[in-house]
Amino acid sequence: MWRKNNMPKEPRQKITIKNLADCPKYIPAVAKLLWQQWDKRHGKTLAEAKYRTKHCLTKKCPQTLVAFYGRQLAGTVSLRGADHPYRQDLGPWLSSLVVSEKYRNCGIGQKLQTELLKTARRAGFKKIYLFTELHNYYEKTNWKFVETCLYTEGRKVSIYEYKL
Repeated sequence: MWRKNNMPKEPRQKITIKNLADCPKYIPAVAKLLWQQWDKRHGKTLAEAKYRTKHCLTKKCPQTLVAFYGRQLAGTVSLRGADHPYRQDLGPWLSSLVVSEKYRNCGIGQKLQTELLKTARRAGFKKIYLFTELHNYYEKTNWKFVETCLYTEGRKVSIYEYKL
């Protein structure tokens, strides 16, 4: 759904999704997006985000998908075998879903989710998990709440499951 107050200034563009392994020149930009969204406030460096991003260049697991709005990098999401430090018994995980602020509310997050779920299904997974501090976002796309649990720094997060 397009909301006028968050629409990009340029005319509506086509949204495309690619595997980062097919366009590795975007590694620095993806790492910076992830670092700005999460890592920076938790004391991690941009170099750490770049290192982690470089190791998700597969077509299996782990892998990273990127969304483009026209020719502009607009968002990213990853499929990881492990993501939550205390729930190593669960996996794989939808991880690091982020859309650049400029492109939010344009359907990009939904498209990234949909494409990642297809990828996980093709890989033979039966379920996929995610954790988040968001409320009432993933429920809209049929994710089922599993539990609330502790995460790093004593924060509480919600774990969700999606049956493929």
